[in-house]
Amino acid sequence: MKKNLLYLFVSVCLVSLFAACSDDDPKKPGPDYALLQDAVVGTYDGGLNVSMNGTNLTPEAISQRIFVKAEGADKVELSLKDFSFLTFSVGDIVVSGIPLSGDAGQVALQETETTMNHAVLGHLTIKVSGTVSNEKGNLSISVLQKGGSVEGGPVEDMDIAVSFEGTRISKEVDDKDYSATVAGFYPRSENGLTCDYSADGFTLQYPTDGITLTSAGYNKIAITKFYLSFPYNPELGTPTASKARQYIGVESTRLIKNVDGTFTIEEFKGTVADSNKEQAEYTISGTWNEKVLSLKITLESETYTVNYNYVSDPLQKTGNDLLKMTFDSSIITVQPEISSTNVVFYVTPTATDEQLKQLVPVFEVSEGATILYNNEAYVAGTPIDFSGEKTQIKVQSEKGAAKTYTITYDIIEEFSFKVDFDGDWELKNATSTESNKYQEYYEPGSGWVTSNEGLKWIKLMYGTGTSALYPRDGAYLVTVTDDAVSGKAARLETADTKGRFVLFTAVPKVTSGSVYNGIFSVSLANTLESTHFGDICRKEPKSFKGYYKYAAGPDYYQANTPGDPSKAHEVTLDNTKKDAPAMNAVLYEVDSYSADHLNGTNLLTSPKIVAIASVKDAGEQSSYTAFNVNFEYKNGKSWDASKKYKLAVVCSSSKDGDNFSGAPGSVLYIDNLEVVF
Repeated sequence: MKKNLLYLFVSVCLVSLFAACSDDDPKKPGPDYALLQDAVVGTYDGGLNVSMNGTNLTPEAISQRIFVKAEGADKVELSLKDFSFLTFSVGDIVVSGIPLSGDAGQVALQETETTMNHAVLGHLTIKVSGTVSNEKGNLSISVLQKGGSVEGGPVEDMDIAVSFEGTRISKEVDDKDYSATVAGFYPRSENGLTCDYSADGFTLQYPTDGITLTSAGYNKIAITKFYLSFPYNPELGTPTASKARQYIGVESTRLIKNVDGTFTIEEFKGTVADSNKEQAEYTISGTWNEKVLSLKITLESETYTVNYNYVSDPLQKTGNDLLKMTFDSSIITVQPEISSTNVVFYVTPTATDEQLKQLVPVFEVSEGATILYNNEAYVAGTPIDFSGEKTQIKVQSEKGAAKTYTITYDIIEEFSFKVDFDGDWELKNATSTESNKYQEYYEPGSGWVTSNEGLKWIKLMYGTGTSALYPRDGAYLVTVTDDAVSGKAARLETADTKGRFVLFTAVPKVTSGSVYNGIFSVSLANTLESTHFGDICRKEPKSFKGYYKYAAGPDYYQANTPGDPSKAHEVTLDNTKKDAPAMNAVLYEVDSYSADHLNGTNLLTSPKIVAIASVKDAGEQSSYTAFNVNFEYKNGKSWDASKKYKLAVVCSSSKDGDNFSGAPGSVLYIDNLEVVF
């Protein structure tokens, strides 16, 4: 018993001893990441040197800023904005999750890798590393491009090495693009243009009114070309006011924000060589402070060197765009959609004229611009009468230029996306003049149109004489027929329109018949853009069904350059191929009901497409055959009731007619088409 107590006592002592020893061991402290982040986060101004596959591309460093942001508690994010080299624009390089090490005296940004997919360059692997010591940053960025990773991109690998040396100018990360802030018109002030040259008869006449700056990219500006008074060498002829000037400007130069909030315009060097004048070299640089532009300009020819100072009156913004317009009213079903200078909004079917007269719009316009209604400044919160056929407002810039916007309203009527072709077809281009009867044709109506109008133009322009492309008395592409499942049906035929390039457009060899819901608006430059497919769809479509029968034409013509409207007439006979019809229902997303649509160039390829119901492998059928196909959603997309959609049902007698390929004489019959919701 005593022996056991002794063992217990010894064990307790040993445990206490080891515990005490452990407590006395000094712990190695970890990095203070807050201090490390504080030492590196901010805006760095310096120079970039770029090499590719070991060859230096920058004899002189490129002025650049790099931004380092805190990320989490122990990492940073590095960004290089608008990076480009040679003719390639990489865009923004952003690398996140960069670990820090070292101490506040010298912080290491440990090598971190990321990837990006570039539209032109393809797959890029990007690595970043560097150090920051005493406010000085030395950073390395490696960009490896895998050759052949994207069609049309570089074939060989590109190893791009970027080194940056710069100084932290601020602990704040200011990566905003200020080019739009300074863009605008800078009027010439009364005594704002001076120079160090004087001579009898020489005056500083130009620029007469002022100088315009525009945005040229991320923190880059351009100076629109302007005339600047410059002495004319009398040995070249008699001096005149138009000769005593040079035409100069800035294509693009860097805009640098200074710590005090002013801006520096980096020096730009250019050459001007007008006929009957001495060639001149020039430099332009400047500053911007509280909306006043100051430029230093030097113009030097073989005979003269003149230094100028230009100080403007305050900036006048030149924008006169209507950016946004909204209503807060229960009668509005779709807020105003702006397209160019047209504005459309949608109201409930029960909206009254009185309600339309009391609508109060909220406008958002270009910086500095003013809304004019009835040629007077619009007072915010005041009702505007929208009950008429159209309402017009103006947006006037600070400089004084005004743009007129035409505003109309519409009602969304639910389109059925169902047609049996049994109703009375509508006569188009009705005329009592016998010689113009060839322009008449019929369409299904009720929102369903055809490609007949396109054939009418071919008849009109190229339908007579020995070189006629299609006879004026020839049948139209789409006609009504009693050969139907029930009642009436639509008959679509592919025509041989010979093919020829005339003046500024090509008439195709193969012109297919088509029926669809939407609008046909002739485009002679590109016939595929004549078709405006689709109507507003506010219910999720499930399937597309109907009946068809089909007979292919005997000779198939393959376009030499498929889809190119300028070469639509160039085809090759290929009797190894057989024509087939196309029957598709396409659901696509839009930003604007009134302005957005798909056409013959992108019906099945647009990135706006959400789902397609397509009758695949449709071929020859001697009797009517039923089809019922489900909508298949693209790329993981799904129906979202908060978004805007249009739905197009499109049937064609030649499935590759949009590529100007097919077999003349191919005939498609369709009946009882319906989209099921």
